[in-house]
Amino acid sequence: MERVWMKIGEAARRIGVSPKDLRYWEMIIPEIQPRRSRGNLRYYHVDELDRLQRIHGWLQEGLTVSDCRELLLTGHLARGLDLGLDSEPAAPQSATKQPRRPHVQTAPRAPELAKVRAALKRLLTQLSGNDGGTAV
Repeated sequence: MERVWMKIGEAARRIGVSPKDLRYWEMIIPEIQPRRSRGNLRYYHVDELDRLQRIHGWLQEGLTVSDCRELLLTGHLARGLDLGLDSEPAAPQSATKQPRRPHVQTAPRAPELAKVRAALKRLLTQLSGNDGGTAV
């Protein structure tokens, strides 16, 4: 049977980082709060390992610890990424009649999401090294 709580060294080994990294993440990301012993040792719950592995993966993909914090808190990074949205011309206002009952979440954001989607496709094309082919 697997132990439910583990010291910082064991948790760090399981996710492939150093204990120093975990202590740093703890300072930056408020969601990481290991239990403390009477001797002030950090103990991580086995359920926390998935989140820590996700953070480690994001860091390996090039995100910063602050980016990981924002991603965990908000679920997105659109504010922090330079997607080149400001350099694009604004979408023209449609002369067509608006739907009578737009979906509350997506209808007002559709033009914004279209810009983000286009910027992400350009970024994916740049990162994959494709000059004209479809990268998706």
